[in-house]
Amino acid sequence: MVDHYHGGDAPEQKNPVFLLSSERSGSNLVRSILGTHTELSAPHPLETAYPWGKVTPPKDLPKRRVRNLVRDVLVNKHHSFHPLETAVDIDRVVDRFYHGQQSHSLFDIQSALYGEYAAQERTDGWVSKYPALWDCLEEAFDYYDDLKIIYNVRDARDVALSFKRSNVWRYHPFYSATRWQQEQRRGTEILENHSDSVHQLRYKDLLQEPESVVRGMCEFLEIPFQEEMLYYYETDEAQAAAESAEVFENLTSPIMSDNYDKFHQQLPDDEVCLVEKIAGDQLEYFDYDLVYSEAERERFEFDLDRYESEDKTLTRKAALHDWYHNPHERLKRQMTKSFAGYLIFRYGVVEKLLPL
Repeated sequence: MVDHYHGGDAPEQKNPVFLLSSERSGSNLVRSILGTHTELSAPHPLETAYPWGKVTPPKDLPKRRVRNLVRDVLVNKHHSFHPLETAVDIDRVVDRFYHGQQSHSLFDIQSALYGEYAAQERTDGWVSKYPALWDCLEEAFDYYDDLKIIYNVRDARDVALSFKRSNVWRYHPFYSATRWQQEQRRGTEILENHSDSVHQLRYKDLLQEPESVVRGMCEFLEIPFQEEMLYYYETDEAQAAAESAEVFENLTSPIMSDNYDKFHQQLPDDEVCLVEKIAGDQLEYFDYDLVYSEAERERFEFDLDRYESEDKTLTRKAALHDWYHNPHERLKRQMTKSFAGYLIFRYGVVEKLLPL
């Protein structure tokens, strides 16, 4: 779907780009690289704060409530741990919504939000790193006429190691490996069913050969390669992201060419085997070499009770660590989560009980 609505004399916008990636896979690095291009806007996800599927579809709301919904989404984003660098006008987003298809609560609001953000930045296109895209891939292809997807894959064993050090999800490798395996299974289906619309890259290859990989993305997106893309870390957006959250601290540094295969030294052997037992088929699909043989993986037995106990312990310790060392970020994350609950109540429960 090409957006023909213009804010002032903003350029006509191209079809959107989705960045499909499991968390802790270098997706913010890819987003920052793309966002450095003069033809693309790639903000930290605008739709994260909106609980898609749990509120009344905006097309079923009176215009006043559509405006209130957009306002609340932007208020939430403004007070999140990573607010926008460029201001977005509520009424202009609402105008874009009514110029759009008005057929699906997720993509109508999404298109309006990113379209206006791109217009304010005076770019031709926009990139969304929506984390829950995995759950609505086919709907995205149905909605957008010529959707382009950059599909970034990182080794599941390094992903498991990264989750153990982050504050964004569950910590035990059993859960991160299971999630990674399920997401890459959906990813391989998209590669097979929409091969012309998907450009797949490996995080490891980006680290080893950044210019070649970035040129490949540009060719797929039909935009000229710009050398500035390799200097993403010098931008104000990268600096702001690094200051907003500990998990983004590497965005102010050049690409770390050796930041892969760390699991060999830092992930215990039993956890490496665990990850390979769960995700071995997908790892091999993306040309990652396995450490353990098929027979060794077959002999490995899961201990689900122990994993659950260890995960709860790690989660509590990490939460205490975050509250002590990063209280501002932790408070912002908690506020965003609470505000999402308000959106569900206000535009879901209340709207169904007391529609006006």
